Amino acid sequence: MSSIQETLFDLLLNALLQILILAIIAAAFSRLVSKAGARHQYYFYLAALLFCLAVPVINTFWHFPSTVIAEKSQELVLAGAGGVNSSSWIWQRHSREPGQFAVPPRLQGWIIGIWGVFILFRLVRFSRAAYRVRGLRRGASALSPAQVSIARQILGTDCRIALFESAAIDDPVTVGVFHPAILLPDKVLPELGEQDLLAVLAHEYGHIRRKDFLVHVLCELISLPVAWHPGIGYLMSKISRTRELACDDYAAARLGQRRSYAKSLLRLASLCLHAPRQAAMTLGIFGGDNLEARIMRLTEKTATLSRIGVMGFVLATSITFGMGAVLMRAVSLQVSAQTSNPAERFAGTWRWMFDEKSFATMVLVRSATGFTGSVTGSRIALNQDGGLLRADPSEDAAPRPIAKASLEGALRLRVNDGFEFTVTLRDDTHAEIHPAGAPANMKPIPARKVR
Repeated sequence: MSSIQETLFDLLLNALLQILILAIIAAAFSRLVSKAGARHQYYFYLAALLFCLAVPVINTFWHFPSTVIAEKSQELVLAGAGGVNSSSWIWQRHSREPGQFAVPPRLQGWIIGIWGVFILFRLVRFSRAAYRVRGLRRGASALSPAQVSIARQILGTDCRIALFESAAIDDPVTVGVFHPAILLPDKVLPELGEQDLLAVLAHEYGHIRRKDFLVHVLCELISLPVAWHPGIGYLMSKISRTRELACDDYAAARLGQRRSYAKSLLRLASLCLHAPRQAAMTLGIFGGDNLEARIMRLTEKTATLSRIGVMGFVLATSITFGMGAVLMRAVSLQVSAQTSNPAERFAGTWRWMFDEKSFATMVLVRSATGFTGSVTGSRIALNQDGGLLRADPSEDAAPRPIAKASLEGALRLRVNDGFEFTVTLRDDTHAEIHPAGAPANMKPIPARKVR
């Protein structure tokens, strides 16, 4: 199993567990968060998302002393057991005997392969959405001068935001990062009064002022590798909903009448209700799928946190997530085959193989002076190409002690009877045996680690 595969598997395991715990912490704060302003709610869930993305990566690639402690405790166990289980992963903790759970390398490879296919699928989906956004803008037409004149009441006379109407959309949407544009559905536009149009434009202009489209695209990109996680889906949903709440607050403040804005929102929803929304990388006025909550928030008086309350909330969440980060380090997972000491990869019981059958057993045990252990005798015959023609255990089945061992990349061993050979690792469970003094064309003897 390659180190890259091990690292990716570590990352998946850490993401699975740690994102779940952090998302649960964020959900536990959701009731308190709902009492804050929409802008603060949005920043809270955005910060929680970034935290969820960063913690598993840090815990996988940045090894703190706790990792060293866990690895040292693992070495103590290995010294007593005489080997390392190459197909297990350990729960790192401040313990002398980390828990081990068997995960076959082939299964790890399958999981990583499925993960890669998922990422490719999400990239294709993202690319198609981006392409559709470009198509929406190219296929749209400019608003009439009268409608542009109304829009200037919200956007101002010097605003460089493009205004279009399009037959390819069902809701008003905002697109573009460097050259933003507001697109209105042509099937709904004739039914909108001046007040309704102002409400729509104020909401969409709120997205542009807040750079929501850019943040949305970046969040989609950086969360691609873990988009499969329910915790990420939960946080992305919360970000989408609070983003719409924040733009509602901006629009209502800009228009000066919350109830009037709420009525315009309901009227627009009734006009767009019959039309199914299509998938695209856009920010629509109904993007959060929380219209009822938005209307209630606009029409009912709700208690919100004071400035001191917000500061206390920020302090409480910072402490909680900081403690969560420490907890995440305690439950960090790591493939046990990837050890800090290369010599440990040789330790264990190896079977010398011929035709998928074992004909000799080699036991290697780490010691203070290097390696001890034994090798059982065998008889081999070579064909003209240097490959094994026959390989059988010798009549004397007694293990022969290893007299000398030296590690210089490969492990060089000498048995008491004078037989010398070199062990070269192919990966953590497969090796090649090269007998000293063998014919020049002799092919290496394959060996397989069994424990």
